[in-house]
Amino acid sequence: MRPFTHSLPKAMLPVAGKPAVYHIIDVVKEAGVSDFVIITGYLCHLMESEILKAYPQLNIEFVRQKEQKGLGHACYMAKEKFSENDGLLIIYGDTLFKADLNKMLNSEKPVIGVYEVEDARRFGVVILDENKENITDFIEKPEIPPTNLVIPGVNYFPKAGSLFNALKHIIENNIKSKNEFQITDAFAHMIKNENIQMTYQKIDAWFDTGTLDEMLASNKKILQTNGNFNSAQTDNAKINEPVYIAKNVRILNSEIGPFASIAEGSVIEDSVINSSIIDINSEIKNSKIEESILGRNVHLKNFQGKILLGDNGRIVCDE
Repeated sequence: MRPFTHSLPKAMLPVAGKPAVYHIIDVVKEAGVSDFVIITGYLCHLMESEILKAYPQLNIEFVRQKEQKGLGHACYMAKEKFSENDGLLIIYGDTLFKADLNKMLNSEKPVIGVYEVEDARRFGVVILDENKENITDFIEKPEIPPTNLVIPGVNYFPKAGSLFNALKHIIENNIKSKNEFQITDAFAHMIKNENIQMTYQKIDAWFDTGTLDEMLASNKKILQTNGNFNSAQTDNAKINEPVYIAKNVRILNSEIGPFASIAEGSVIEDSVINSSIIDINSEIKNSKIEESILGRNVHLKNFQGKILLGDNGRIVCDE
């Protein structure tokens, strides 16, 4: 995800007008959840300050993972924030999705969200029982996937203690997969050693942001799904929907969209932008771009084509 992750955590990269993690918070908030614990690591101070500023009405706490030892280890860092019988909804920080969370939150069994893909080798996959009602095992990033039902990262546990006990077991016994403490190994321990029945729920939509190409594709899909949003100040501008244009954006003598996302504080003049993502406080003049991603505080002038330009980048081409 470089050059963008040089200056931003992956979860803070913009998709469809706002940081990826904001999409997650918004979906969970709509399901009635108001207490959040967010695990941070790389550039934690930036992420924490911006999230607190964006969501002052929520009860948000942060736990820092100082050593990168895997997703299971990251989740285990939050154990002190939960009581034994608290309900626990776990969502991975780059998982943008649509799902019936209310159904998931009302389950008496642990629920693993699953999604059907063509190539499951990059993901954790589930194995189901003969009746296809419960999960019998998990395999993390298999070279030859036994199923195509993968784990996007939306999981619910009616009792948080059951998961944290399983995470404690794999960490204390140094049980690793791919040289990391995987949360799927904790899930498997709960099924095989604690006799905990675990079911699954199919996710309605999953927007992967694992690569820059997937980030652009997800931007397009989310705009198609969520529809148009435009708060720009415009003068002689043509807007081709769907787009996401945040407040305090100025657009002059330009054509925007379709599938353009422009974040707050940006200025677009004498330009054409489509199928691109522009982060906050960027300035684009006399340019024509597509399939491009521009970071924060970028200055681009007299450019045509496709470009990936990180935060504070400046490119001025000869006219």
